Amino acid sequence: MPIEVPMKALNLLSLIFVLGGALAPASSRAAEWLTDLPKAQAQARAENKSLLVNFTGSDWCGWCIRLKKEVFSAPDFATYAEKNLVLVEIDFPRHKAQSPALKAANEALSGKYRIEGFPTVVLLNGQGGPLGRLSYEPGGSKPFIRQVAQLTGRQSDPTPVAAMKKAETTLRGAAAKRNEAMPGDEPPLFNGATPAPAQQFTELVLKGISGPKTRRLALINNQTLSSGESAAVKLGNRQVKVRCVEIRESSVLVAVEGEARPREIKMRQRL
Repeated sequence: MPIEVPMKALNLLSLIFVLGGALAPASSRAAEWLTDLPKAQAQARAENKSLLVNFTGSDWCGWCIRLKKEVFSAPDFATYAEKNLVLVEIDFPRHKAQSPALKAANEALSGKYRIEGFPTVVLLNGQGGPLGRLSYEPGGSKPFIRQVAQLTGRQSDPTPVAAMKKAETTLRGAAAKRNEAMPGDEPPLFNGATPAPAQQFTELVLKGISGPKTRRLALINNQTLSSGESAAVKLGNRQVKVRCVEIRESSVLVAVEGEARPREIKMRQRL
């Protein structure tokens, strides 16, 4: 015998389904990827965002598949990208069909950006200027997002540092109000200790080397460079242009603006 459901109950259920879809968190949506780089650059300029260009072999490259699964499919990456990035996939599949025009365009971009292995993630500004490169590294989405934020200057929301500073400001404000109410009775916040300043560099420091042998990446101060790439590196109150000439096993050879010869920077041993 069929069960009759009152019309009011049906209307209520319909409303719940509609509101449920409308109120679904943004992080549940997958990140949107474009395949047309010029179109993506125009969008990045219009929306004041950076470009993340993923050169990948989506259906055969194991590291590419892991990067997509562990990072690009993560909800926190989708949330960060929606606010800060325009995503572009330049794919070189072996089994998926592509139009001749798309194949030719992707090959041209591979030559333009000197892609030597997959995955290679190229970060650009809205005008197409290089900001840095990344590849697959274990650890998931959070360290990857931190590296992207560092290279683009578009911090994740909130960053651990920003959250700590906000919390510290709130605590200091509360302590000041208590001191006004009870002068002399309240000890200074954190026993009067000042917070540690942000890391600054007065010289070039090799902080790390990563990536496969075919595509090595060097982290110099706060810039990630591959062989042949250049970047402006901050030293104290000034910036110098540095070009990465060669990445070795535990050192890099760099050409520094204003210096006649390249110099070698060695990895510092950790104590």
